[in-house]
Amino acid sequence: MLYVGTLAAELKLDELSTFAVENLYAPDLTTQAARISLALCVLFYYRKSIVGKQALRGRDVWSQWRETEQHTAAIRNLDSRALRVWTEFLQDENTANDVAEVLWTAHPVDPGSKSTVRVIDFLASGGVPDELQRHALVHLSLMDTWKYGRPPTRSDGGAIATLLRFVDRCGTPRLVRPRSQATIPPLLVLLSFLVCLPYAPVWYNFTFSVLELAFYWEVLLLQFAVPLSPWLLLHPEWLLPLAIIARRSLARLVAPIVFFLPLIIACLFMLDLAILRDPWLSLSASSQDGLLVHNSFVAFVLLLIMGSFICSLLVHPFLATFEVPTTSKWDRYTQSIGLEARQAFVNAVVWYGTPYYFPGQAVIVPAVLVWTPRLALGLLNKRKTGAQSLARAERVFATMSTRRKSASRRGQPPTKRRRTDFGHPQPDDDIPTSQAQANAPSAAALSERALPLENVPSLTTICARVFAENLQRLWRNAAMLENVRWWLKHLPDALAQKVFATLRHTCPTLLHHGFIVAYFLRGNSISLGGDLPGVTRLTIFAIGDMPTRDQLEELELTGFAKIADQVFATLLSKLPSLRKLNLRGCTKAGQLTAEAAAKHCPHLELVNLNYTSVSPASLAPLLLSCKQLQVLKVAGIPNWTDATYTKLWTALSVTNGFELPSLRSLKVRQAALSDAVINPTLAICPNLKRLDLSFTLVKRPVLPAGHALEKLVLTSTKISSQDLVTMLSPLTRLKVLALGAMGGGQGSSAAISNTSAMTLTDDTLRSLTDILEKCQDIERVNLVGNTKLGFTGRRGPDAALAYFIRKVGRRCKHLNLAGIPSLRSSDLEALAHPDEVEEGAPQLVHLNLNNTSVDDTAAPYISACVNLQTLEVAGTKFTSAGLFPIIDACERLIKLDLTSCRGVRVGDRRRFFEVWEEEWKNKWN
Repeated sequence: MLYVGTLAAELKLDELSTFAVENLYAPDLTTQAARISLALCVLFYYRKSIVGKQALRGRDVWSQWRETEQHTAAIRNLDSRALRVWTEFLQDENTANDVAEVLWTAHPVDPGSKSTVRVIDFLASGGVPDELQRHALVHLSLMDTWKYGRPPTRSDGGAIATLLRFVDRCGTPRLVRPRSQATIPPLLVLLSFLVCLPYAPVWYNFTFSVLELAFYWEVLLLQFAVPLSPWLLLHPEWLLPLAIIARRSLARLVAPIVFFLPLIIACLFMLDLAILRDPWLSLSASSQDGLLVHNSFVAFVLLLIMGSFICSLLVHPFLATFEVPTTSKWDRYTQSIGLEARQAFVNAVVWYGTPYYFPGQAVIVPAVLVWTPRLALGLLNKRKTGAQSLARAERVFATMSTRRKSASRRGQPPTKRRRTDFGHPQPDDDIPTSQAQANAPSAAALSERALPLENVPSLTTICARVFAENLQRLWRNAAMLENVRWWLKHLPDALAQKVFATLRHTCPTLLHHGFIVAYFLRGNSISLGGDLPGVTRLTIFAIGDMPTRDQLEELELTGFAKIADQVFATLLSKLPSLRKLNLRGCTKAGQLTAEAAAKHCPHLELVNLNYTSVSPASLAPLLLSCKQLQVLKVAGIPNWTDATYTKLWTALSVTNGFELPSLRSLKVRQAALSDAVINPTLAICPNLKRLDLSFTLVKRPVLPAGHALEKLVLTSTKISSQDLVTMLSPLTRLKVLALGAMGGGQGSSAAISNTSAMTLTDDTLRSLTDILEKCQDIERVNLVGNTKLGFTGRRGPDAALAYFIRKVGRRCKHLNLAGIPSLRSSDLEALAHPDEVEEGAPQLVHLNLNNTSVDDTAAPYISACVNLQTLEVAGTKFTSAGLFPIIDACERLIKLDLTSCRGVRVGDRRRFFEVWEEEWKNKWN
């Protein structure tokens, strides 16, 4: 638990100029809004302590002046840091709930106290910078709360909770209010009638004077627009500035009168004594005359005050209007009046928006129904009996009814449900991310197990894991916090990146912006992803502000779909030594990013722009300036067509004989490009080793003449079988070949599901097998979705699939035969029975047989794959009895996909390794 007072006590006046606000971002708070709220509360709490602190007394005027100046400078520093925190919050894509969370989240002050503070409380008291008090977003959030109320924070279930939520939706605004000056007039009226019982107050009685006092008081409060005043039903921007003027005018009139009135009365009395011949005669006059004179004098004074007050109200607004130009409705009578009016509005919102228990005059109901039974149970040592029911009853009495905004949003999509206990630790906070994902609901049935380590991990690896698992506990320990920060700051760069990678895998929610910037933005390699909720636009800007930015060589920023193109361009303009750039999934990165990389990063060797918005034309400067470019990935970019690609080719053709001799890897997956533009591109890349043309429009690609390709991906293209065999014949260095769903054409689901659209047949596979048999380094083959394979009905060792597995498949490390309905168990026989005994066991590490016709008959064949680590048999006919021997034989097997495997019980699919131990291994051991 983090306490505002404890964190504020760590701040020092003489260290504020160098203090980093990132230290206030608590990583154990689960949301960015909660961290921002805590940081603001700490800064405002410390600001309040400085403002309320009195200067030194005595004759040492120099020390008094010095301390005053120090306090003033500290307040300026605190205000600037608070505005910086608020600006960081505004840079992110937030929601109305996030803003409300920042304003209304309550944080405990001290460990031994129940008091809490909120940002809204500091806004109400004026203890915030003027810029924040005037901010339009704050005003909009307050107006939203003023109109619709605050949503309830109950998260419990059951009939009682449902009933309470129903009361919240249907109830009117609460009538019972806390004690304040506005409740005094009603209490005076009640008192006057109670005293006169059984009669009513009359004009000549004291109780009638009490009624008049209550009336005067209420009229006065109407002018000030305090809570419970009907004036608050009007627009706050129009009403509250006038109310502030009235309050100021009354204060300016009453103060001089109170100060000088006794002296004026004394002077008039002495003047009266001096003028009259027999002053004692006037004193002995009838009481009737004296009372008349007295009342006349009081009436004259009251009329004088009222007239002055009215004149002040009429004159002051017109004079104030000319002081400054009007920038807001709040500030039309000077900015100081606008600030005070905003504070009054915040006070009204807080007063109406905060739930209160019944005040003292209405405690009879909870006293009878809650407190008395609780006291009786306590005396009988049966406090637990009925405790839950009493607690629910107490909440009913303490309920603040609100009008739900959702009632006015019928017919619109529901907003995202958010957690209500902001900033508080949850039971699953300490669960590592991988474990949490394993426990998350999913349709997939992937069973996993952890094998004993073959080698002892390095000491740095062990330390990084232990630190990541205990980071949240360390951060909660105030005594250890400074040591943790010091050690993180002094970690070597390489070790810091290793710790960051471990934290990213174990507890990504704890890695907020300030934490990352303070301790992990260093070294020659930085990797950030959209899976880190704490990474914001400011985090990316901070990379360009690193002291070692000139030494940064590798930058990976993936999955930031909301970050603008200009942000990436600004960052790249500060990284002259960059060699590897990965912006995969940054969908707004476009022309500006490509131009900045071309202009400021001439040493680039790897550029990954998959799923961005970089156009072909904007890529031309990059290809012209980066002579050392070896890897270029531009997959999944919309609007890459032959027409747009022609602009790139035109820009590159300005140099005669232009080539990309250094380019080794090219990926244009999911681009609507045909042979007309693909073939000229391949012609200027003579040394390509890795090529991905999957899901494109190519039909007859002309591969580079060097025949040096090691990886070729042609999944879902419309290349004919004859052209495919001709193309692959000279490629003897292949290591990776992907020929999934040949004939599908850019991943068309209709074409893939249509068997007649597939072009890869058994005859073609036989020819490919003879070609791939000559590839000594083949490691990975993907034939997924080729539904015509095995369709001829030929079975036995001479079948095309069986022949392929015997000659090529058993030599691969990764083999994907998923989506081939005609694949039978007999086709896998070659895994256990090779042509030559010297061949040994299959090299397979990953075997995918999803959605095929294999069954338990294939168990002995798969069991021969002693190196197997991942086996996917989703949608097959395997049963538990057939899988148990496979696990026995494949001791390195750690992943088993049993999704939709009907031969295995549904409850056993995700925990099949445990089932194997319980029902099979332990039985035979």
